[in-house]
Amino acid sequence: MSDSLERDAKYLSPALGRAHHIVAVKAKGSYITDEQGDNYLDLTSGIAVNQIGHAHPEIVEAIAKQAADCIHTSCVVHYPANIDLAEKLAQIMPGNLQTSFFCNSGAEAVDGSMKLVKLAQPGRNNVFVHRGSFHGRTLGATSLTTSKSSYRRYYDPILTGIHTTEFPNIYEQGTLKARKFLINHLKDIFHNYMDTAVHPQSVSAIYIEPVLGEGGYIPAPGIGEEENYLQFLRDYCDEHGILLVFDEVQCGFARTGKMFASEYYGVVPDIQLMAKGLSGGVPLGAFSASHELMSKMPPGSHGSTWGGNPIACRASLKLIEILERDNIMQNVLDRSNQVFDFFEKHFEGSDTRKAVADGSPRTNEPNRGHGFSAYHNAKIQLRGLGLMIALVFPDNETATKVKEHCFKEKILTLSCGSFGNIIRLAPDLTISEEDLQKGLDAIANILK
Repeated sequence: MSDSLERDAKYLSPALGRAHHIVAVKAKGSYITDEQGDNYLDLTSGIAVNQIGHAHPEIVEAIAKQAADCIHTSCVVHYPANIDLAEKLAQIMPGNLQTSFFCNSGAEAVDGSMKLVKLAQPGRNNVFVHRGSFHGRTLGATSLTTSKSSYRRYYDPILTGIHTTEFPNIYEQGTLKARKFLINHLKDIFHNYMDTAVHPQSVSAIYIEPVLGEGGYIPAPGIGEEENYLQFLRDYCDEHGILLVFDEVQCGFARTGKMFASEYYGVVPDIQLMAKGLSGGVPLGAFSASHELMSKMPPGSHGSTWGGNPIACRASLKLIEILERDNIMQNVLDRSNQVFDFFEKHFEGSDTRKAVADGSPRTNEPNRGHGFSAYHNAKIQLRGLGLMIALVFPDNETATKVKEHCFKEKILTLSCGSFGNIIRLAPDLTISEEDLQKGLDAIANILK
């Protein structure tokens, strides 16, 4: 163990685990350099944060220029960067989402939105979330998180009034007919549960990630179709006066090939959550809503000392400029196809996009009693959207071996999913075809 790692173990809390035990001293583009001078291909981008790579020169320049002018003022005064970013977000967000509150992280965005929900919906004390979702590590966000029981272990009792419903897994059912059945089945569950346990008028909000992140990179069903799950939620919420909240902390800011994943569904939420890729590597989170809804929070009802600081806001503005100017989203789609096509060529039947289209139920998830385990012994399956790609293996042991082999080849990956049997690929959105291929070859070699 290096001296740095020994001091890390001595002085830093063990609560924060690390995926790989190297000490990064430099990061540039798609690579991280450790103390020994070894370069590692980073297929995690800081857990879907560094959208245009590590230390993009224009982001660095924007940060330096802003730091020279003003680093921090907090809420003592107003400042231009904060106003400029809020205005820009209003221009690129869907629908009438035009007013934002800035904070430091996705978890803070979740907690802030929960306050807004309570202020806007007094007396409606119940909230619905989806099984497999991850919304953060603060106590409020932890109450909404269901992707792993370990995230909630030791912390009970947590916030009350949180109810969990199933997230529709399109990879367990394939055809359009099956997807419609799944959506209709969930409608029945909602109505039956509301009739017998929770009255709709006591529900303030429904939270959902349009693409499950930590829960396994599963898009909600119905992309490009009239019958889609997010539209069902939108209609249901409108009917019963419930607020619809989209958590786009991981799937937002071009990671799926569109600025926001909700654009694939043509659905606008009442509240949208953002963080991670929002600022290209600088801590920044936000929750946004219509001006009318956000006005339910009077001055002083929420706050943040560092939220929306000038440096983070200037970094975010530069990131958005580059995403729009350099056609980054086309590279996202091209590299996504590269991954799916590569594995389908070497492991026929791995592309679950085809299974969804042709009606063959395919899942490597351990059988949860749903009866869709026909492909449980497949070597690898792929799912996801854009550069949120899950490599799904039959078990945790296989996924762990793949992760360890990649690390030996100086390639950084992350696992995810409730069963630990998934490797997620979330590289920077500007990764080159050659660098990405290097990682794909390493994974294919150990599988073969």
